[in-house]
Amino acid sequence: MNAWGRRGGGPYDENYDDEYYDDEYYQSEYYGDNYYASEYSDAPTEVFDRAGRRRDNVVVRAVRALSGLVCGAVVVLAIVVGIAQYLSGNRGVPGPGAESVGAHVVAAIVVIAAQLSADRRRGPAVLLGSAVVFVTAVFLMFTQWWG
Repeated sequence: MNAWGRRGGGPYDENYDDEYYDDEYYQSEYYGDNYYASEYSDAPTEVFDRAGRRRDNVVVRAVRALSGLVCGAVVVLAIVVGIAQYLSGNRGVPGPGAESVGAHVVAAIVVIAAQLSADRRRGPAVLLGSAVVFVTAVFLMFTQWWG
């Protein structure tokens, strides 16, 4: 029995595929893989060639990961200081102050930009972006927390 519940002669018999794909459309140069391999195609084949890229070495990946962790910590500190300033203003107690909130927000923007740059680059350029993250975090700690 076929899909229509009767024997033979239905649209889905054993010769259906052969008859369907005998149409001249499926034999033309514009169908299937032949089109994408032809001169008429502007398909971006280089996008699929990423599998052949070499990875960065372990040290570069470790520095990138550590700077990502520091970047996240600076962003969390900026959020915490902003919330502390908001809550202290509502309760009438002294808070961190607008200067401290501004410094944390600027530092968060700088480290996010530097970390994005480090994540999108390879080799020694990663170390430069990560160094900006570390220097900004240390500067923020000395000026706002330990000073």
